[in-house]
Amino acid sequence: MNKTAPHPIKTLLASSVVLLLAACGGDYSDPSSAMDVVRTAGGEVRAVDRLGMRSYFAIPFAAPPVGERRWTAPVPPQPWTTTLAATRSAAPCLQTSASPFRLSGDSEDCLYLDVHAPTGLGPFPVMVNLHGGAFNTGGTSVYADPSPLVTKGVIVVNVAYRLGAMGFLAHPSLATDGTAGNYGIMDQQAALKWVQDNIVQFAGDKNNVTVFGESAGGFSVMTHLASPGSRGLFSKAMIQSGNYGNDRQLSAAQMAAASGAIVDTAINAARTAGVGGIACAPGAVTAACLRSLPDAVIRTHLANAISTALPIMVPSVDGKVLTKSVKATFAAGENIKVPTVNGANEDEYALYIAINEAGRRAAATPPNFDPANTSFALPAAGYAPTIAGLTAGTGLNVNDVINNFYPLSNYGSNPATQPSLAASSLATDLGFSCPALRTSQRIAAQGSPVWMYEFRDQTALPTVGVANGSYYLSFPQGAAHSYDLQYLYNLGDLRNDERRQLQAAMTRYWTNFAKTGNPNSGGEVPANWPALTTTSSAVLGLDVASGGGVKVLTSFDADHKCSTAWSRLVTF
Repeated sequence: MNKTAPHPIKTLLASSVVLLLAACGGDYSDPSSAMDVVRTAGGEVRAVDRLGMRSYFAIPFAAPPVGERRWTAPVPPQPWTTTLAATRSAAPCLQTSASPFRLSGDSEDCLYLDVHAPTGLGPFPVMVNLHGGAFNTGGTSVYADPSPLVTKGVIVVNVAYRLGAMGFLAHPSLATDGTAGNYGIMDQQAALKWVQDNIVQFAGDKNNVTVFGESAGGFSVMTHLASPGSRGLFSKAMIQSGNYGNDRQLSAAQMAAASGAIVDTAINAARTAGVGGIACAPGAVTAACLRSLPDAVIRTHLANAISTALPIMVPSVDGKVLTKSVKATFAAGENIKVPTVNGANEDEYALYIAINEAGRRAAATPPNFDPANTSFALPAAGYAPTIAGLTAGTGLNVNDVINNFYPLSNYGSNPATQPSLAASSLATDLGFSCPALRTSQRIAAQGSPVWMYEFRDQTALPTVGVANGSYYLSFPQGAAHSYDLQYLYNLGDLRNDERRQLQAAMTRYWTNFAKTGNPNSGGEVPANWPALTTTSSAVLGLDVASGGGVKVLTSFDADHKCSTAWSRLVTF
């Protein structure tokens, strides 16, 4: 990371102006550009000039959620008197599950955000990014270089929030005013309120805030659209691969029962492992006991118990953050209505098929990373059981759907890779593509402007299945889940010009939308992106030139079998 030391005279003058104005009660005009030192409501923060941006790292937006503040709503941080001058993101929140995307150095003290501002004159539109990671992993450090967005004239704010058990446990003993859980979403709301209170000092426009995110971040956006407490905190929304959780939310009673069982399991496991310092027994757990649990219990046994019990974690209907499920809120027309961009990737589920194959290869003795060895691929005999597991409880006749819509013969001529490709296609349609389409259609029917996209780059560089620069899985992942992120942030070298051109196009659409509420307005784009309406389900395909380029798609519904195979299961 390139760092440029602030000019001492410029810094002194900027600091003096800020302090003088603050001493006058804060009644002063908005700054026209982000300064080297900015005074927030909590104290001063110093920028790092880098990559054409001014980055302010590790700003506290809430008090550390530790000790007695475990499993409570966030509160403002204590003011600080020494200028904060972090040069990187704060530690991520505690990571849960065996995901390959876990970040190291995690901590319970994690409620910090990063502000990345342009160096020119504002006021700038603001994009608040809620990170992905299945509500179990992830953090702000992954997104530390949003310069492809920021250099087009927007501020990007990256937000951390509590994950896993620390963010979503709803044990009955934690109930306040009759509700418990969804602390991670409360954290996000606290960060959005911080933006309203402070972003003007970074030359941001608090009246032009777009909340956006991918995967769990995308479903977080859906949650804010459904949450009464988020009203007024943003003016636009962007949902990337985030419609997988629309109908997966537990009721308050279900989440309370699950949480009780999770805590009991964790305490039993910890005691069996010889962990001491646990002040209560299973079945007799109090809030005070939970808040005093040793770190070993929190990090290992509670994390394992919740990821086992709730392998697909989403916010619950707690009665406070969410008074109804996201789906029910939208169905009742009670959601927040703002201009929206919504979309999915063409091969979303390929990532999960890839993770499973990579796991089997790593577990072999010795580990096998030869892509020509297809014995680790999903076998044909495993295809139907895989789909049955994904659709358990729906009443779906798996064999009928496979035979009628997703036969192996439709997926190339190599029998070794057909099951992986077929399972990826089916699960993508069911879990991502069709829910995204139905969500977009619901928003359009409510009268809100909505634009839908499909990320389609089959050459997107994979993050799973690569060792020593070589790809070792048996099948191509294509436009898999999360592989669009490298086109919004600099996550690594894109390696060729056509990927860079796609990055330029996507970041222009994203920042146009943040600026004007229309992805076509504000800067030149390669193709007009028509809004999805009640009479037109046009979808913008985002692809490299060799794959067809950026163009309007008119057969998205048919391509993903939304009105045929999934007409009964996927409604919104």
